[in-house]
Amino acid sequence: MLADSPTLTLPDPVADQPCETTEEFNRGARHLANGVAVITACDERGARAGVTSTGLCTLGAEPPTLLVCVPRHTGLGGLLPRVRRFAVNALSRRQRDIAEAFAGLRQGDRFGYGRWSVAGAGSPMVAGALASFECAVDLLYAYPKHLIVVGTVRTVIRTPDPEGPLVYSSGQFGRLELAGAAARPAP
Repeated sequence: MLADSPTLTLPDPVADQPCETTEEFNRGARHLANGVAVITACDERGARAGVTSTGLCTLGAEPPTLLVCVPRHTGLGGLLPRVRRFAVNALSRRQRDIAEAFAGLRQGDRFGYGRWSVAGAGSPMVAGALASFECAVDLLYAYPKHLIVVGTVRTVIRTPDPEGPLVYSSGQFGRLELAGAAARPAP
């Protein structure tokens, strides 16, 4: 389903007052720390596309659902409405080169960085990613410059890595440092 308009509209006087400048917004947003993932898809002819993203989150566990944001002008933005499946690959700190390639910061074939496998429905998955999720598209919402995509998780592959997740904050890639007793690996 492709939703082109909000399903629920409530009057909100604050929403009608955008922040003073885009620059002000960008300065504030730089303080958000996010995990880094590469979102990928493949069509029936084998054409692959993908982007680096920090715009994603779990939406729910019943059913297991992810929400991702994909720029509309990218190859992946054009592919998702047709193929209706995608993979989210949560990268480890060791996979910064893959994140940089899919962000357009490295030359050459993006899929030439790292090792790749193919999920059951054909989505490209990063071998050794902390977690890879193959999803079926449930909803595509067309926002001005992005697709907001809700996907039901069909497959999960986990790979423990003591280096932990790759994160992005203040315009740079980095690592997550856990404090105290909470610094135990997930089961």
